[in-house]
Amino acid sequence: MKFLYPTFLFALLAVAIPVIIHLFSFRQYRTVYFSNVSFLREIKKESKNKSKLKQLLILAARILTIIFLVLAFAQPYFPSKNQALKSSKQVVGIYIDNSFSMNALSEKGQLLEAARNKALEICMAYPPGTRFQLLTNDMLPKHQHLFNREQFVREVAEIRPSPVVVPFSLISQRFAAGSHSDPEPGASRFLYYISDCQRPVTDLESFGNEAVTRYILPVKPSGVANLYIDSCWFEVPAHHLKQEEEIFVRIRNSSEQSYQDLPLKIILNDSIKSITNFTIGPLNEITTSLKYTNNTSGLQLGQIEIADYPFTHDNNWFVSYFVEPHLKTLVIFDNTNSSKEGADYISALFGNDSYVIPDVVNSQNLQISRIYDYNAVFLVNLNDFSTGLVSELSNYVAKGGSVAIFPGDKNPLAINNLLSGLTAPTIVSTDTTRQKISGIDFDNAFFSDVFRKKEENPVYPETNGHFLFSGNLRPDASRLLWFQNNDPALLKVPHENGKTWIFSFTLNKKNESFARDVIFVPVLYNIVLNSVPQQQNSLIVGKNNFYQIENGRHIHLESKTEIENKKTGERFVPAKNITGRGVILEFDPPIETDGHYLVWNEDSVISAFAFNYDRKESDLRYYGADEINAKIEALRLKNTSVIENAENNFAEVFDEIQNGQQLWKWFILLAILMILAEILLIRFWKIKPKT
Repeated sequence: MKFLYPTFLFALLAVAIPVIIHLFSFRQYRTVYFSNVSFLREIKKESKNKSKLKQLLILAARILTIIFLVLAFAQPYFPSKNQALKSSKQVVGIYIDNSFSMNALSEKGQLLEAARNKALEICMAYPPGTRFQLLTNDMLPKHQHLFNREQFVREVAEIRPSPVVVPFSLISQRFAAGSHSDPEPGASRFLYYISDCQRPVTDLESFGNEAVTRYILPVKPSGVANLYIDSCWFEVPAHHLKQEEEIFVRIRNSSEQSYQDLPLKIILNDSIKSITNFTIGPLNEITTSLKYTNNTSGLQLGQIEIADYPFTHDNNWFVSYFVEPHLKTLVIFDNTNSSKEGADYISALFGNDSYVIPDVVNSQNLQISRIYDYNAVFLVNLNDFSTGLVSELSNYVAKGGSVAIFPGDKNPLAINNLLSGLTAPTIVSTDTTRQKISGIDFDNAFFSDVFRKKEENPVYPETNGHFLFSGNLRPDASRLLWFQNNDPALLKVPHENGKTWIFSFTLNKKNESFARDVIFVPVLYNIVLNSVPQQQNSLIVGKNNFYQIENGRHIHLESKTEIENKKTGERFVPAKNITGRGVILEFDPPIETDGHYLVWNEDSVISAFAFNYDRKESDLRYYGADEINAKIEALRLKNTSVIENAENNFAEVFDEIQNGQQLWKWFILLAILMILAEILLIRFWKIKPKT
């Protein structure tokens, strides 16, 4: 217990007054004559004892009255763990959690409405002249300024639900950062969190040493449950025509009940493409999938759906991708017979294909700058590489292109400069023995859907010698084909955003068995199909503020570029930033609603992207006040505390925060009780002699 005015305790010396009165109080007695004195002696003795007890009780009541009055004027209090340091200058920050989870209902209505009302109570509890800062998940620039009471009330009334999810630590950092531009430096800063305290965002362990006193006011929702789509992804990130797509869907159930045979569907370009049913248990998650085929090229706008109530913002997951109408491949050869023979094999493979369109070019007639117009480039038995070609091919792969290499038989080491630039193993020597291809990496995604079954004793082609590579393979490299002696026959080596496919033998008549084998078609065809750049199928509201159009799309943006919200039809002009990988479209202000967005270039749609709400808000697990207190103690956060009685009127809570638990009212009451006790003793305790 502490005292607000301890100097008043000197008044306890006044206790001596009733003691002195008691000791020196002389009564005047009246003489009465009796004939029988022995009887009077007994009466006198009994009356004297009772009178002495009465006087002591009265003295105690008077002493306690003075003590209680003195203590009341000294204003005793118990320091509260929420108690703030008083300061003449105070800046009060109030964070109102306006995320989607605050749409839940409590006993006092919607959580967001209750949070707004509590913020106004806090505002009204502080004295006039106090400056306030409003903080929300939107992180609006205007909320970086300090408001007076009237301005703060107006700003609170304008708060609306937001899809953005912000952790507590970021709110604290933003509020503390305002002290650097504070017109009155040295002001005490207090920050109130009014939130449902979801577990993913209540990151107390990330709190820094900001000079801020933080109070957490948890608002409790009534019993809530949520079934939602957590995430979606494609089995194969590249998309091409007639490809069977499989999209995986992770579904979470945060309720205590199970769901049986609920529908899950995907709508592609406004048509239901696939539908399935799923069953999920309480507090569980499952991963299921939907399959369909890309029957058309161009932009594909997809929406995966489930049905759930009352939280509907996470019932959909939007995806978008582009299916190329055709793929262009460049076949480069030189004047040697071996190189021409290899080019003929590739031309024969793609010559009558309407999807893969080959251009066969002699290296002497090659326009190096045109290689960026192709999805894949085949280098067929080249024996010489110019410095310019090596540089452009390295840059082409780095930007997302694919290069397939058949080394030349006359000068295989000539290609090592290119291989070094692509961070691939180089050729060191030649094995002249005939070797059969004996191994295929069936588990690699490169060979998915190529072979219906694995034959027990397959007959694979053989080559008339092969080249040996230096060193061990990088961890991200893949050996797709290998010989009987375990030497690699085909390697896939990633390089920045692209890929390099390296054969360890030449493609000519000496190795015609490979060109005429059944494996030749899927290997070369899949090299082209896998050259399609990976696409970003979905973005997250509040996290992604730009979209990149890859170079592989061969898009040239004109001066007028707009982005349209497909749901509302609203458009805005993005900022454009041209990089080596493509064109980056920047969103300012950030996109705040989910759905599909179309990229218009002049009068045509050239691309699209999909936004989804952050699923952190779908995880309806909350911290209770006891759990938060336990975390605060474990983390030893001295300037952070929980206001557990947040549902009370904040004026009472504020008084406790400022002054601790006040006791002076109790001491006034005790003093009054002592005065009443004295009056009752004097008035009703009459000492009468026995008869």
